[in-house]
Amino acid sequence: MGHQRLGKLPAYRNLPDIVRYLVTGGTPTANLVEQVTEVGRDSLKRALKDPVFVEALWLLIQLPQAAASRDFAAALADIGMGAQAPASISELMVAYDKALERVQRRLHADATDLGEISRRAALAALGSAVQSGMPLWSPTPADVQASVAALRSPEKFGALAHQFHANFIERVIHYYVDRNLHKIVGADRLARSVYDLETHDAAIRRHCNEAALIMRTFARDWLGKNVYRDGKEIGREDARRFSAYAAKKIGIELEKRKGPN
Repeated sequence: MGHQRLGKLPAYRNLPDIVRYLVTGGTPTANLVEQVTEVGRDSLKRALKDPVFVEALWLLIQLPQAAASRDFAAALADIGMGAQAPASISELMVAYDKALERVQRRLHADATDLGEISRRAALAALGSAVQSGMPLWSPTPADVQASVAALRSPEKFGALAHQFHANFIERVIHYYVDRNLHKIVGADRLARSVYDLETHDAAIRRHCNEAALIMRTFARDWLGKNVYRDGKEIGREDARRFSAYAAKKIGIELEKRKGPN
């Protein structure tokens, strides 16, 4: 990600003010909040065209279903994650990462930095979700499979989808802000040192988690209706449409967070 393929952030000159707003709150100008809103909303819209973003989401839907099957290894092979059941969380994450990497290499011309951002966002969301369901001591391969399979429940999938989208928006904001740290850090600037940026990071994370919180209910109901009520086989295009609806809902939520002008 040493190159930039997302274009220039519309609020480039206002990045320090965006960070100040996220950290301190208050009543920012309508123009400033509009730019914060556009970062998250537009990045999701553009990500829908990136094959890695779609694959990352589709695998988050399919992987728990594969873990709940009678033959976990065969089910993993069917969705492109190898033909061996993982014996640990690290093996699971490697298999997931390799599946996304293959998409990046196969469709390199259509991949963007948004794909790499979504890859990292999905890895973080999946790893956290699986780890939370594992025993503290001496987890076994069966424990790994059971923890992954548990994510097929509508409630847990809702939480997983929420975290994936929140992670994605947060990383997009950092993609732009981190490129301008030299304008933010220093004497008489927003942050006197890089250590002060911990507050800024926490504020951005909180902002993204709250904006994407609506995903929990939406994703829960979507999975319950399509998979458990209708028995539908979810394809990649279904995942794309799901995220398109999600982008609209998160966009509406971001608009609400702007408050009165």
